[in-house]
Amino acid sequence: MDTNALSNVQWFAQLPDEIRAKCVINPWPALLEQWLSNPLFRNSTKDRIDAMIEGLAKLGAPFRDRFAQQQESLLRKNDAALRTQFSLIVPYVAIMKALLAQKLSAEEALERLEAMTQKDIPRFTSAMMLVALGTLLKSNQSLKLVGDLKPAFSYLDSFLAFQPGQKDETDHINVPYLRNRAGDLNLWLSLPLLRQQGYRFVGTPAVVTGDRALHRLILRVIPPVLRDGLTMGFSLLPEGLPASSCERIMTIAASIQVRESAKAEDQLARMSALFELAKDCCTDDSERQALDQMFSDWWRPGFGKQIDLS
Repeated sequence: MDTNALSNVQWFAQLPDEIRAKCVINPWPALLEQWLSNPLFRNSTKDRIDAMIEGLAKLGAPFRDRFAQQQESLLRKNDAALRTQFSLIVPYVAIMKALLAQKLSAEEALERLEAMTQKDIPRFTSAMMLVALGTLLKSNQSLKLVGDLKPAFSYLDSFLAFQPGQKDETDHINVPYLRNRAGDLNLWLSLPLLRQQGYRFVGTPAVVTGDRALHRLILRVIPPVLRDGLTMGFSLLPEGLPASSCERIMTIAASIQVRESAKAEDQLARMSALFELAKDCCTDDSERQALDQMFSDWWRPGFGKQIDLS
């Protein structure tokens, strides 16, 4: 769940008793987002975690003994590795923002995206699918998903919009903007990521969020799915999208070939190339500097470090 779902727990109170009694709560994405963005949280982590889970605990959600202390320990000892993991999606945030802001036809933007899939960079299928979806929705801004009253593109447009004065954002790409959008998208990516780390779900996993772009569009159209009981990937659900759009998105996804694990120096070179590619999409030096800062201060220090779950 995200931070809003952890602070406003009415969704949990409204669940049927038989479901609420069986729920296992994992607030890790919300705690990680707070750890990486809120200095006050870092200064008094245990107390703030206790306060954050209090509402759910009062409604009967089970939390093991010393839960807050254990979560604080995981955050502190894995700070560098978690920052690296968190910032993997950052270059794609900048690429998506730039492609959708430019005056390009859908086909021109998709051709640029397809060219990126062939470069020697970390090619995240989920991110590529999302950028392709956004490009096609921009070209058909009146399209509404099944049963929805608002155009599908409006959710993504609002999600990517600059919010000057909120959470240290300005009217251009800066570090807070990249951090905030990456935080939201990491909730979307959280289930496959947890699975890759060896996490095993009891029952049916569910993501709880009040973010409209996530639950009305992104998680609805590109949901994470179990592949073979051990791994998770991303699927495409039409939900009212034209067949031609679905085919175009899947063509791009199918063109992405997953490479075998590379040596550390190759991984470093590829990620550096991805950040450079994102910088090439930016409109001014301050945006490029923000990406440089995310690479040097967020991604690079934890590169090669494994997350310690002990």
